[in-house]
Amino acid sequence: MAKDAKAKVLSYTEEKLSADLKKGLFGAYVFYGDEDFMKEHYLGKIRKKVLTAEGFEPFNHFIISFAATSNLSQDELFARLSDAVDAMPMMQEQKLVEIRDLSLTGISQKALDSLIAVLSRANEAEDTVTVLNLRENEYVVDYKTETSATYKKLASAAKAVRFDTFPPERLATWEKKHFAAKELFIAQDAALLLADMCACRMFTINSEFAKLEAYAQINGKKTITKEDVALVCAMSEREEMPFALSNAAEKWNIKEVLAALYALRDLKREPVMILARLSGLYSDMLVAKTALLAGKTAAECAKTLKAKDSRRAARLMASVAQVPIEKLESCIDEAYKADLKLKSSPTDPWVVLETLVAKIYTPRSLL
Repeated sequence: MAKDAKAKVLSYTEEKLSADLKKGLFGAYVFYGDEDFMKEHYLGKIRKKVLTAEGFEPFNHFIISFAATSNLSQDELFARLSDAVDAMPMMQEQKLVEIRDLSLTGISQKALDSLIAVLSRANEAEDTVTVLNLRENEYVVDYKTETSATYKKLASAAKAVRFDTFPPERLATWEKKHFAAKELFIAQDAALLLADMCACRMFTINSEFAKLEAYAQINGKKTITKEDVALVCAMSEREEMPFALSNAAEKWNIKEVLAALYALRDLKREPVMILARLSGLYSDMLVAKTALLAGKTAAECAKTLKAKDSRRAARLMASVAQVPIEKLESCIDEAYKADLKLKSSPTDPWVVLETLVAKIYTPRSLL
């Protein structure tokens, strides 16, 4: 089996951030990763901790937005950011600087250098807390992120905090606490289904809470069932697995698939959920291959996949263009066998996944 990848030790963790919040924090932070809800959650806590002088927020709270709708040029925004970092707090010990809407995708070298320079200076300021909040789509995270040149620059200039999506079981606990506060109970299978339908994104789950609460109130229910969730909630466009693994799987690259798999293991993701997502991907690939053979367009394939647009369908169709349909049928069969073994055998679940990957992605198996 492929050599185990070394686990990446992050320089600063969410747990460390939580501990420092209690005793006081300063310097520069970079929030990145797939879970935007938790980034905003911690930003809210930081605001409460830092902004103590009521009425003086204009002097102590600086939000620098690099949104495309800004009337200022990027150079002017960086100048404003620099001034904010250098400003003195008024009537309180610290000030808060938030950097938002700055995408690192395609960022120029000049802009990146300017950002790193400001963060480095802000990281030394004890009277300032600076947070660069990178949304999921502003800095795509995969298993190679922490070894990239951009990440190394960020981590050298600030405390980088990664926020990953939680497994469904942990999200189910969060959902139960939320509904308990509303004097409602959600069954375990219902909570897991809600997490799965929302692609484990907390913002999406949170948006479904009000719908379920209203449904329960109208129907006089105190318990939310799996059937209720299926009836009331909207299915998010399926994200079959974290980006790195899906990307590698669609490229039929065994080295990248294994590397992404080991990264997920280091993040303590559930093997059963990973296998379920892989199985879903192979099913979608078979649909795409069938559409290709039938001469259908990507838009027609997208309708079958129930996708919001045709881009994913087009990508899948390109991925399976040279793959025999018998191979895709075999992928689904092997995934089914792996699922049985995973649930009925004492074998290490990660060994089961490694074996599945070896069977599917060994180059000769595509011939």
